[in-house]
Amino acid sequence: MDCIPYINDLNIEINILKDVKANGKCDIDEINKQIEEKENLINKCKENLSKLSVNSIEYRLYLKILNGVKPSRAVEEIANENYLKDITPATPSKIWEKYYKKIKKIT
Repeated sequence: MDCIPYINDLNIEINILKDVKANGKCDIDEINKQIEEKENLINKCKENLSKLSVNSIEYRLYLKILNGVKPSRAVEEIANENYLKDITPATPSKIWEKYYKKIKKIT
């Protein structure tokens, strides 16, 4: 779970760079290059997270959220996947209370 704060920091840096770029008082090409590098790094992290253990519910949940799925929908999807694969927990309420809280504390 050490990578989650790092990815969040990258997202914050990208937002800051976009704000600086919008200000217009900087080297736009350099800012664009930095934004692209950080976005590529996030995409690489997403790809690596997707390769982690199928049983790692926290990573699967975080990856869905990182890909733009709302937390409530991500929890439902993980619960459905677990149900189909006969993995526990397979209910959204258990995933909310046990796994989403862990991610929320870290992010």
